[in-house]
Amino acid sequence: MSTTPAPLSVWWDAPADGPTNMALDEALADEACRRGAVLVRVSTWARPEVSLGAFQRFADARACAALSGLPISRRPSGGGAIVHGSDVTLAIAVPRGHGLAASAQALYDTAHRAMVEALAGRGVPARQWSGTGPGADPPDGPLLCFDRRSTGDVVVDAAAPGRRDHKILGSAQRRLRGAVLQHGSLLLESNGGVGPAARHEGLADLFPSAGPWALTAGRGLLQEWLDRLATSLGGGVVEEPGSFRPTDAAALEETLTRYRGGAWIERR
Repeated sequence: MSTTPAPLSVWWDAPADGPTNMALDEALADEACRRGAVLVRVSTWARPEVSLGAFQRFADARACAALSGLPISRRPSGGGAIVHGSDVTLAIAVPRGHGLAASAQALYDTAHRAMVEALAGRGVPARQWSGTGPGADPPDGPLLCFDRRSTGDVVVDAAAPGRRDHKILGSAQRRLRGAVLQHGSLLLESNGGVGPAARHEGLADLFPSAGPWALTAGRGLLQEWLDRLATSLGGGVVEEPGSFRPTDAAALEETLTRYRGGAWIERR
């Protein structure tokens, strides 16, 4: 188990489509294994798109009227479907030898606790969901990630008594060869590109005076999150130049072909 503090390397990537984002995140996990360090890739999506969890049924997404017409990709990580385009994806890759890789909940809580603290600094009363509200949803629960609740999700309380809280950050994991890959989705605002049944209120809707929340203007929140995450790991943040690109370009192209193919996207 690694105990030596190391810098947290971070890439701020340009918007991309689903298969490209997923291929780059898998390559990030390989890179974390090679470096023996925790890596983060912050990314957005070039268009409204749905990413399915690795174990969800493709037919369920196609049957959802609110998602009609949207491209569908599939993540290597589990969890529920995410409607992208008004969120930020936070990919964290942890080598298997690192202490955080030993416990799925430890990685989940470390990343989410840092976000709760960063939001608190902006006056947003977020908390981690502890299971004291409506029960946690099973793996085959609601189709959409933001309709689900799991222990450790970042939520804010609903304004009206008796209503379910608002989930603003959820994550899912997958063990890939020598590293653990965690995908997190931070919901910045409601997505107008989908039907009402698939829309969820984000930070800009719930706390308009605490923003701005757009990635270009609200990058400070994510920088604060990264600083707190790095501090919890005992190191600092190193911002890598440009977008993330692995050293093995041929392997990336092969991975991208897999994520674009129907055999992967419609595998369930």
